[in-house]
Amino acid sequence: MSIFKNFDKILFMITFELFLEIIIFMLLIIIFALSKYFYKEKEEIKLRTQKQIEEQKIQEKEKLLSERNKFVSMREMIENIAHQWRQPLSQINSAVLLVDDLLFEKNIKSIDIEEKLLEIESQTEYMSKTIDDFKNFFEPNKEKKPFMMHELLQKSIYILKGNLKYNDISVETNLNNTLKCFGHPSELQQVLVAILNNAKDALLQNKVKNAKITINSKKIDDSIIITICDNAGGIDNAFVKKIFDPYFTTKHKSQGTGLGLYISKLIVEESLNGELNVENIGDGACFEIIQRLANE
Repeated sequence: MSIFKNFDKILFMITFELFLEIIIFMLLIIIFALSKYFYKEKEEIKLRTQKQIEEQKIQEKEKLLSERNKFVSMREMIENIAHQWRQPLSQINSAVLLVDDLLFEKNIKSIDIEEKLLEIESQTEYMSKTIDDFKNFFEPNKEKKPFMMHELLQKSIYILKGNLKYNDISVETNLNNTLKCFGHPSELQQVLVAILNNAKDALLQNKVKNAKITINSKKIDDSIIITICDNAGGIDNAFVKKIFDPYFTTKHKSQGTGLGLYISKLIVEESLNGELNVENIGDGACFEIIQRLANE
């Protein structure tokens, strides 16, 4: 009987040890299977990530190529416009000189006529510079030069002086006359004139009484802040975020293309290393140009 009892114990121990080995073996199989699964999952995630990175790189390359193609197309278009504009501008300047000579010969003196002739000369000079500025906008090594900010602002106002005066729109300025800058004054002037034109159009469109544009300039840290504000009632909240989008305009298609503010933002951010923002303040819209000071 003792032999059978011992045999039963031995058989139980063997069976138990075999059972443990089977359990351990099964656990090892499970661990191996899980590790293989997680390794496969990890590899798939890695492949998906690499694929996403490659797709993103392709999209960035396509976007860059598209932007370059747009710039090439814009440059070709500007060169065509320049070719078409040069001759008429030259003829206008010749006509102004001829009128001036005739007035001198006939000894006719009129402050109003002389002022209008100066306005025409100023406008044609501005248009001629605009052509050169847009052509040079795509040049990577454009020459920078020093300029006084208050003088540039006053020149920009003078370009629209006749139109503003005719529409009874007053301009108030609070300019810091010590702000010396170094950069591309002609390109910045394009932006200033575009914003002033936009304010003028808004005032006329809304038929504002006591129409007014307020211009301020000041220096904060290493930046010059220019604000151009109007009292035209502000921009519809639904349009504020779209105001700088290309071809977006609230005007009639005969009055605007929706490119003025888009190009202005492009010039400020891409060429002048600055910022152009807009917000509604009080009874109108206020455009803010942040021009970082550059070293000579």
